[in-house]
Amino acid sequence: MQLLICSGYHSPDLTHDFMQALLQVLTPDRLWIRPIWSAPELGPWILSASAPQQDRLLHVIAFSAGVVVAYPLLMAWQHMGGTSRCIAIDGWGMPLLGNLDIYRMSHDRWTHNTTYFPSPQESQGYFYSDPAVDHLAIWQTPHTTLGFGSINTTAEPMTALEFICTVLSLA
Repeated sequence: MQLLICSGYHSPDLTHDFMQALLQVLTPDRLWIRPIWSAPELGPWILSASAPQQDRLLHVIAFSAGVVVAYPLLMAWQHMGGTSRCIAIDGWGMPLLGNLDIYRMSHDRWTHNTTYFPSPQESQGYFYSDPAVDHLAIWQTPHTTLGFGSINTTAEPMTALEFICTVLSLA
């Protein structure tokens, strides 16, 4: 699995905690972590020798402002012939239109219901925290963030990390 992490504007410690939880349950073949401040470097990076392999699915997990950075990168990746799957965590209404596999996650039901582009019926799946958690908590502690997730079915109780792992394991 090729996995790109695009974090938002927050302490790097939060991304470290997220990665600790994620790497407890999966091991990607190739892993890149790009903080928000590296956004200007992503264009040249996607064309470099260290970039993801275009003949393999690129999984992207983007959080908050990182969703804004990931979206144009994914559009360029698709234009270059690559395929991708994006988990957009608390993207705060960032429209993610186009022919992309999008899975949205929200820190509470209100955010889920009011900032959903595309609509839940147009996306591949969604997760929202219930009970609601702080915006940063869904990123820092996905293994303890409870909620409801749906991947082309009715919503089921699960943790945010379980939802992420389910999406990443899809064929």
